[in-house]
Amino acid sequence: MKKLFLSLLMAMIAFVASAQNIGEAFYIYRNDGGFNAFFRDEVDSIAYSNYDADSIWYDDVVTQVVYTPDSTYCIPLATIDSVSFVQPETILQPNVVLMENKGLMDYLLSVDGMTLYFKPKIPRDIRPKTNDILVSTDFDNPLFNEGFVGKVVNIEMNANSFQVVCDSVYDLFEIFEQLISIEKLGTEQMDVKPRKVKGEWTSSRNPLTFNLGYSHALSDGEVSLSGSVNGTYIATVAYNITRKKQYLNLKIHHDWQYGAHLNFKSEKSFGTLLGKVNSLPAFRFPVALPIFKFQISGSPFVKGEGNMELDFSLNSPVHSYLAEVTYLDGHFSGSNNKLPVQGSNVPSFEAAFSLNGSLQIGYMVDFWLGTINAVGSYLRTGLDFYIGPKMTGDFTMKLGTGSPNNYYSIYKDSKLGLSLLTVDYEFFGEAAIFGHRFPKGMFCNGTFQTPLYHEWYIMPEFSDLQISKNSQNKSASISTTPSRDILFPLSLGLGLYDKSNNLLSTKFNASKYKRENEGYVINQTFTSLEKEKEYEARPMIRILGGEIPANPSESFKIEGEHSCPDSNHPHWIDLGLPSGTLWRCCNEGASTPEAYGGYYTFGQVSSAPTKDQILELLNYCSYNWTTQNGVSGGKFTGPNGGTIFLPAAGYRWDGELDSVGSYGHYWSSTPLGEYYAYHLNFYSDYKRWYDYIDRDYERSVRPVR
Repeated sequence: MKKLFLSLLMAMIAFVASAQNIGEAFYIYRNDGGFNAFFRDEVDSIAYSNYDADSIWYDDVVTQVVYTPDSTYCIPLATIDSVSFVQPETILQPNVVLMENKGLMDYLLSVDGMTLYFKPKIPRDIRPKTNDILVSTDFDNPLFNEGFVGKVVNIEMNANSFQVVCDSVYDLFEIFEQLISIEKLGTEQMDVKPRKVKGEWTSSRNPLTFNLGYSHALSDGEVSLSGSVNGTYIATVAYNITRKKQYLNLKIHHDWQYGAHLNFKSEKSFGTLLGKVNSLPAFRFPVALPIFKFQISGSPFVKGEGNMELDFSLNSPVHSYLAEVTYLDGHFSGSNNKLPVQGSNVPSFEAAFSLNGSLQIGYMVDFWLGTINAVGSYLRTGLDFYIGPKMTGDFTMKLGTGSPNNYYSIYKDSKLGLSLLTVDYEFFGEAAIFGHRFPKGMFCNGTFQTPLYHEWYIMPEFSDLQISKNSQNKSASISTTPSRDILFPLSLGLGLYDKSNNLLSTKFNASKYKRENEGYVINQTFTSLEKEKEYEARPMIRILGGEIPANPSESFKIEGEHSCPDSNHPHWIDLGLPSGTLWRCCNEGASTPEAYGGYYTFGQVSSAPTKDQILELLNYCSYNWTTQNGVSGGKFTGPNGGTIFLPAAGYRWDGELDSVGSYGHYWSSTPLGEYYAYHLNFYSDYKRWYDYIDRDYERSVRPVR
């Protein structure tokens, strides 16, 4: 029989999956006082089991198991009376008058407590009668604080008004005959049919934001707190209220993350400080006649013990919970369970503080469910969550501008151990409804201590520096990788120093470093460097207004260029000669290596090479006659692979050019006696220098430095 019932149930589930007009939810009625209702689109699967709720095995099937994204429900088959896939009707008592529907609000003049004053010309067919239950759910009407519910006990007509005297309604069954449904609580009301009070409800959560604005003066200091608490929630309420059974269940899937900035100074303990309470608009249900409301509020709090001076910003990790409160025939029960969180769950904060004692900051969030004030009977339950980090330690750090070089060695191994988040919860409730009375009291509480103890260092360590030099661009690309989790995010970069330890240049990464194993690499390129100048590269840390060098360091220099890097001539070319002489890529007066340039007499251009520099060029460089961009000339290649091209520009004598395209004649700056000088001469078959040339000849000049 049980298997037959189970098969029928599962078949009906499959059937309604394709029959959207039947309803969005299904309802399981039980004979043990319990009640279950589920939205079909949020049920992952339904199965049966030989295990009961206490994990005891039976030979026969004993439980129906319903899996949802955040819970597993094991329902004993023996307790299931029936299953319905049709939205139950909300049945009102026949004497209930909905004032908005009846048109009474158009004639209402004023309200004095439980006495209503209508216009004297109110139509006879809509006038309230004795024993009518008048109900208004126009919660924006300024005449009511929070709707109106009253039983008419007296009626009186006079010249100025039609007066209706009412008494409070203390029994909800004077209003309802039956109240059964499952609804989701959100920000927008809808009609009765979907039974989901928020607009287009999906599995996404409603956002919640509370500001952390708070300040307080202390006798020995002051405290200020700013920031926000960001949460999300899905709130579902299921109820089965009849004269035989009174069942109400509130389930809240809530996630929390907060960011805060605290500025704090105190020389002694100050206890707990609470800020202003912030309340969000109430969500009311059932849709047909909302006499229950669900409301969310919160308040920042700060608690301190000991001596401390702090200024820090904090981003907490994300935490997810499933809270559930049930009211059944005058008794409350509740639970709050932690759920796994998908994706990154990494906390971070920036801080500068000294701490000798303990400090806790956070936000108290209250989820409140109960009847509206207009109803004489009441049912109220609250879920309070105290969310915040607790810091303990004996730690001091002060940094600023003008930081000495040894700051890194002093502070790099300083560290602090913290547990960043605790979540305390308290569930309380009170009820005087349906003949039951449950005095206000706490029925469930506890603490979730997040296992996030971790060591954070003040400063990271750095790997050995990797340096890639480009002599043509006169640049160096330097990289290093930081390691260790650090206490607060830091801007990291690289700095260049000269031999005298003078800081020449710094470059920082755009993003801040927080923790290792996130692929963070410092890679910066320094340009416009001087060739053959010795530099020292070091990691740099920007912290609390100052920039300090770190370790390790690496020395390097840019060798001379080996060839022209671009078309922006002239360039200085390093041929790798023993003397370190650099040769220019173009003749004097030329703008490209192939251009002949000017023709000069001896000594007219002071940047000409000496005899020894010409001799070094001939002795240490290989030579070949070639054509470059259609121009004949000689190509000299140095020991390091650097090259220069000297065009065969010939010479000029007495105004006439000679040997152009066949010979190269280049002056040195070294004279030979009163009338002669040394020079370089080359053509297709040889290269050499001459020591007996008249100074009045006009020849090419290739500058050196």
